[in-house]
Amino acid sequence: MYDLTKFTLQDMTHCGDALQQFGLKAKHVEELTDLMCRYFYEHLIDKKTGEKTSVLVRFFMTYPYASLDGELQKLADGILQGHPVSQELKCLILMATAGILPEWNSTKLSKGHRVLPLINEEMLKQNLMVYQFLYQLGIDISIVLNPDPKLAMELENKIFSVYYVPDAPGSPYIPAQNEFVVPFGIKSALGFGGMLPTGNLFSLIIFSKVKIPRTTADMFKNIALNVRMAVLPFVSEKIFVIDKSEITEAERLRSLIATQTNILEMYKKTAIEQSRRLESSSVNIARFLGTVTKKAWLYVSLISVSGLFLFLNYQTHFEFALHLAAIPLEILLGVLLIEKLLERKEKAEKSKKFMYMKSYLYRSKMRNFFLTHFHALKFPVITISKIKNANLEELQRLRSDADHLEYLSLEAMEHIITEYTLAYHVFYEFMERAIIHDIDSSFEDMIYTLHFIEDVKLFKQNNPDKLFIYEAQKQRLLMKKVKKVFSDGIIKFLDYMIELREHNPTLFYDLLTDYEVSSQKQVIMSGKKK
Repeated sequence: MYDLTKFTLQDMTHCGDALQQFGLKAKHVEELTDLMCRYFYEHLIDKKTGEKTSVLVRFFMTYPYASLDGELQKLADGILQGHPVSQELKCLILMATAGILPEWNSTKLSKGHRVLPLINEEMLKQNLMVYQFLYQLGIDISIVLNPDPKLAMELENKIFSVYYVPDAPGSPYIPAQNEFVVPFGIKSALGFGGMLPTGNLFSLIIFSKVKIPRTTADMFKNIALNVRMAVLPFVSEKIFVIDKSEITEAERLRSLIATQTNILEMYKKTAIEQSRRLESSSVNIARFLGTVTKKAWLYVSLISVSGLFLFLNYQTHFEFALHLAAIPLEILLGVLLIEKLLERKEKAEKSKKFMYMKSYLYRSKMRNFFLTHFHALKFPVITISKIKNANLEELQRLRSDADHLEYLSLEAMEHIITEYTLAYHVFYEFMERAIIHDIDSSFEDMIYTLHFIEDVKLFKQNNPDKLFIYEAQKQRLLMKKVKKVFSDGIIKFLDYMIELREHNPTLFYDLLTDYEVSSQKQVIMSGKKK
């Protein structure tokens, strides 16, 4: 049994070995892929409750249209809707499925996922999940559509990445949010796959009820190689457009050797990464113990001296010994208080440095970002002059109003989204600073924002002529994510203004004066354009 939230190197090894053993048990590829899906479905659990954590597990593989049976060809024809069909047309076939619903345990009962004709790249872009799957794996779409025998050896030696969606709710890469993700409590999705020397693409995807960490996802690169080893003997006919011959034993052996070499390489990389993590943890523990050890002699000495005088008072009833016994304890208390004060001072210094760092970033790199946001707001009305002339109570009220933002139009919101993508490196720098200064809340906020920006960038890459906000409007959870990111941005700005207003009024007025001048310039430039 495996817990995806705490997936270990030992789990990776055991799971990979079990999947390869299925290759010896199965009679054909359909049985093999079914065993694999059921293995993941049955063995992924929450070790605290014992409940299964995988909601649905599916295995897909590409085949040419000509090799499909009559039923699958008929389904493919229905999807193509009269589009000319080439016998070489590649189709993504659902080979096996296992899940919590009865209809998720039979490929024939699957609705709309049994076969997907891969006509061209434009058609693939319409199926964002499949497109994103290939993109994250690092597989060129042209290779899937038209496998090239010249690249077969190169692909055999390549270790593909994994498909990983850490936050499934609201993600544009997992469709059917209201019908699938929300009602079944999907938290994350994890998939892996690769290319066989025959030209077939294989892929397995897991939809999980628990949030899967990145470290676990990375370990599945190795498991993908184990699956490749198991599947290879069951797929023999090449599907290259120019070559329909059987794969030779020499080619199969070469592929097995290449895959085995990759497995060993991945084991080595994973072991090294885990060793580094353990080493880092050990260093932190050693530092802590070192600090405690250095001071332990002082604590023990003072307590021992105090104990000695107490014993002397007990033996002699000499009252002055009680006063002497109190002195070491007072010294010890003083040492502890001084340490606490020094820690507080160090923390205050870090906070002060972080405050000045934010001032630099806000003034030099995020000025247009916030001004664009303020100009797009319908409620609350936020202007630089209003912030500059507000007292602390008014700023607090403005900050409270920022929980419920309203905008002039969807197009105005799109301008803000554009500013977010332009400010990607600034948010990344904030994240690094949060790590350095050990500020957990800022770190988590930056990670959430960076994920959002990546979603936007990928959407723009696939849909250069479309507005992201229109896509968000179609998906309630995605729009909720947009509004959360927007609201967090305004709230963080106002929190910082309150901090400056209270602790550094000079910096507060200097920063807002810069913003005021820039805002006036924007108005002048806007007037000239009109």
